[in-house]
Amino acid sequence: MNSAAPLKERVGPAIGRLASGVYIITVHGEDGSKDGMMATWITQAGFEPPSLVVSVNRKRDILQALAVGSKFSVNVLSKRNVDIFKAFAKPHNAEKFDGLTLKDDVSSGPVFADAVSYMSLVVKSQTEAGDHIVVVGEITDGELLNAADEPMTHLRKDGFQY
Repeated sequence: MNSAAPLKERVGPAIGRLASGVYIITVHGEDGSKDGMMATWITQAGFEPPSLVVSVNRKRDILQALAVGSKFSVNVLSKRNVDIFKAFAKPHNAEKFDGLTLKDDVSSGPVFADAVSYMSLVVKSQTEAGDHIVVVGEITDGELLNAADEPMTHLRKDGFQY
């Protein structure tokens, strides 16, 4: 180990090797609008009640819609969901939902009919984590939509950048 190298150089590649899934977080605006963002920093946080944690960069506009008590959805993408992935890969794409098939019966946030699965959540708390906010959400509903699809995974070259 080269302890003389700066911390970022030493641990950045190691952090980047933490495999994560690829998810789309979605919300419905009060005005009927839809918003969403790609996320890879999500994990299960508890069994009773079932809960997840989502890490969101504090500069993201969607964070305002993730206040305590708010509803949101987590869509689990598969390797065949490249169309959804591409639509959300650019953070400021205003037409990101165009041409994508959504389920009609979910009130927590838009759900992609072609995703592997989705979960509906209610925000229970937020915690500061440096340049990100960790959002804790309780799962209130969900469904496995496409059981045969393998979830998409993501590895980064450097753990200090997306």
